[in-house]
Amino acid sequence: MRAYAYGSGKIGCFVLLTLTLLLPSARAVNVVMQHNDLSRTGANTSETILTPTNVATSFGQLFENPVDGQIYAQPLYVQNLSISNGVHNVVFVCTENNSVYAFDADGAGVTYWVTNLGTPFNPSLISCGDLSPAVGITGTPVIDLTTGTLYVDTKLLAGSAHKLHALNITTGQEKFGGPVTVTTSGFNTIYQHQRPGLLLLSNVVYVCFGSHCDHQPSGGTYHGYVLGYNATNLTQQLYSFNTTPNGSQGAIWSGGMAPAVDTNGNIYVMTGNGSFDGPTNNDYSMSFIKLSPSLTVEDYATPSDFASLSGADLDLGSGGPVLVPPHYVVGIGKTTTLYLADINNMGHVGNFTQTFTAESSQDDTVGKSPVYWQGPTKQYLFLMHSGNPTKSYQFTGSSINTAPLGTASYTIADRCGGISLSANGNANGVLWEIDDDSNMRAYDAVNFPKLLWTGSVGSYVKMNCPTIANGKVYVGTASDLYVFGLTNYLYMQAGTANPVLSWATGGKLLQSTNLPGAWITNSTTSPYTIVPTNNQMFYRLSVP
Repeated sequence: MRAYAYGSGKIGCFVLLTLTLLLPSARAVNVVMQHNDLSRTGANTSETILTPTNVATSFGQLFENPVDGQIYAQPLYVQNLSISNGVHNVVFVCTENNSVYAFDADGAGVTYWVTNLGTPFNPSLISCGDLSPAVGITGTPVIDLTTGTLYVDTKLLAGSAHKLHALNITTGQEKFGGPVTVTTSGFNTIYQHQRPGLLLLSNVVYVCFGSHCDHQPSGGTYHGYVLGYNATNLTQQLYSFNTTPNGSQGAIWSGGMAPAVDTNGNIYVMTGNGSFDGPTNNDYSMSFIKLSPSLTVEDYATPSDFASLSGADLDLGSGGPVLVPPHYVVGIGKTTTLYLADINNMGHVGNFTQTFTAESSQDDTVGKSPVYWQGPTKQYLFLMHSGNPTKSYQFTGSSINTAPLGTASYTIADRCGGISLSANGNANGVLWEIDDDSNMRAYDAVNFPKLLWTGSVGSYVKMNCPTIANGKVYVGTASDLYVFGLTNYLYMQAGTANPVLSWATGGKLLQSTNLPGAWITNSTTSPYTIVPTNNQMFYRLSVP
């Protein structure tokens, strides 16, 4: 069977080329880690369907799926996955109730599997309301497509234990010796919180830890940690790094961002308030830290006013590092200062490549930013910070122009959501923003802050950013996975023997065996799997 799918509005508009009708087709894309890539740019540059033009005219909510708790972890996406006796696009969602869901990415109400990994921790036990009423899965998991494995950390009520899991992405079953209890020297399970996204690098799973609400045990302290586990045998903890082994605190929170990795495999994290003395006693609070794959300190960059910032609880590590070409790392914390360091010579104390006041108001939350994108003529940095409007800056390749290219009209309150970007290479950039008013805003990235679309996401959660893949936008909220896309578009899952068509509620699927012939209504509902036959069939979408 030859199936030709194309979309239309009230008036059919078709392009026929040698009996093959082509719409903008989805380029192969998987989102298997926090913010898309190891540099943590936050940009999906393989988005061929969504453009500023059609987002402004034909975008909206497609469906939603309820879940059993808050979604702080970024949804992940795998296309053309062999699962449940078929080949499907799948979105993976994790909740603070310690549940992991594998949903069909194209249609409502299709759950391939769901597993609960244990009763979540109750943060009232340490009087921390920063994340409530339950703490389970907070850090974004990471997926290894080679082995078909999702790695995720859970926090449990029983023993306040952290468990590292390796789940089969087609069944949800444990593998590779998981789950294992996370522990290392000085690790206090009740006070340690796993917020940053997980990192998978060269068969090692890295998991980072900070604290709950800056609370410390009586007579003790928490620390920041990076722990590395054998990805195919979780019982082997290979590496352990304590940010303040001879001091205190130094959490790795990063607003949920995962560690960044350069082309040589070096790992970058940012730390919060606490002890700093550098290589003297190996305490590295309030710093950008460059680590080897075996978690030894290779270099660092620390603000000269680290002591006063730390004393005022103005954590540098409230945000996470982003790598930008050719050899720089950029990041911002609670203050108004944006920092740029050369990863080949980070400068130690007070010797950043550039620092400047990028925000007007200091506040607690950095919304999964900066986001970096190479546009048609400029390199862009988008900055989301609570207490401020989102801004766009130009990166020249060696410095950041201090005058913003654009400033949004909406000022975010104390707890912002997060931002991500979609583009087709260096064209059709759209910046997606989740705000504290529980709305998602879509901006033209080149002409920022030109607002393309805005709409409700129900009840947002702080520090969660959208995932964009194959023409759809996935947003985790306090109780649901929201899915958005083009409302007049017939989506087709390609690259499979049984392609799947999906469309927005209200649309009507029409089919014909002959393009200029009669079209009849197919009474099926979205999504619709095409079963091969010996006949030729054309499909189109009619919308009200």
